[in-house]
Amino acid sequence: MKNVSVQLQQFVKESLHPNNITGQSLTDSEFEKWNTFIISAITELSHDHIRSIFVSNSQRIDIAELIIFITDLSNTIGEYLTRYNKVWQKNIMAARIRQSYLSSCELFENFLDVLAKRYPRIAAHTAISHYAIFRVKQELRVSANAAAVYLQSHHIDVNIISLLTSGLNHIINQKTLSRADENYVRKLVALLLKRKFSKSEEVVDFLIVNDFNLPDFFLFCLERWNKRVSEQDGLLEQKEKLLDLKSHLYELSVTSGLKCPWEKQKLYNELNKFLSEKYFIVKERLKISLQLANDMHYQTRGRRILVNLSVAQLGLFLRLLVEKGVLAKEHIGELFAFFAKNFYTPNTDFISPESLQKKSSVVEHATAQKLKAILISMLNWLNTNYNLSNYN
Repeated sequence: MKNVSVQLQQFVKESLHPNNITGQSLTDSEFEKWNTFIISAITELSHDHIRSIFVSNSQRIDIAELIIFITDLSNTIGEYLTRYNKVWQKNIMAARIRQSYLSSCELFENFLDVLAKRYPRIAAHTAISHYAIFRVKQELRVSANAAAVYLQSHHIDVNIISLLTSGLNHIINQKTLSRADENYVRKLVALLLKRKFSKSEEVVDFLIVNDFNLPDFFLFCLERWNKRVSEQDGLLEQKEKLLDLKSHLYELSVTSGLKCPWEKQKLYNELNKFLSEKYFIVKERLKISLQLANDMHYQTRGRRILVNLSVAQLGLFLRLLVEKGVLAKEHIGELFAFFAKNFYTPNTDFISPESLQKKSSVVEHATAQKLKAILISMLNWLNTNYNLSNYN
């Protein structure tokens, strides 16, 4: 095998080099010998390696090295076609030289395809040759576009479609594209096109199951869950919501899916770690709040005050006080933390500071309407009790 490899390498890197070909008067017979030599070399290499799908560790290394070796030869001839085109075009047989270069690349690519199909796991982390990469990338871009069109027809949230297409294109546009990258994109799109999605949540779950572990999608999941948790007024409700999310994530984890081709933790593990850490923080804060509520010294000197507003109404009321200068804008986080610590509502015993602050700026129309009615009733009380109806 080594003799064949050495001979093939010398033939490609020396005999076929444009600098050596340019000054030669090549005949039809020599072009046929060129093609025949590569075919016979590939046949011998194939005979030496493709015997059984069961291979030892040493054979695994040999096959991986063979794939890298053949890819390098294909890249070398690809370089002759592009970088050295002005050199071999000086030869009177330039058209035939170009065709022979292309034929050699095709022979190498066909052999690489055979090796990849025979030993997919070994071939997975080897790079696609320069000769094939343009065609592969074009096909993958068409697939990514088909996925976007398919999701649009199912009326999926445009932000999720954008995340998917940008993520797929991030993989596709890598300078070095591995066969594992190619297989992942093809299989992911094929699975997606077979699914019927009735809502956007199902697409997110599909991408989690199939380990779409790209930074933008990971951050999207975190922001989405943070929003859901912060929508819960109290720490107890936030704790319950986090348990719901962890339970749903676990249910997704037992569904079989693709594995991302990158050397990193599974997306499920990273998402589960985030939820676990978030749950621990909320749990500890709730524990402290309960300890304070049960502390007799705390109760006698700093009893929390009931306010007959919802958490959303209280948040908006505090914002009004800040916007109109009644409360200072400095240390706004501490301000909301103070009110969350010292006040409670009829439906929320322990208010989350983050939820209170968020609901002061993300306001529903019904909340603003209700607070306006309360403020008007307060003005009416002032008018009635202090005879202010004739004053502006």
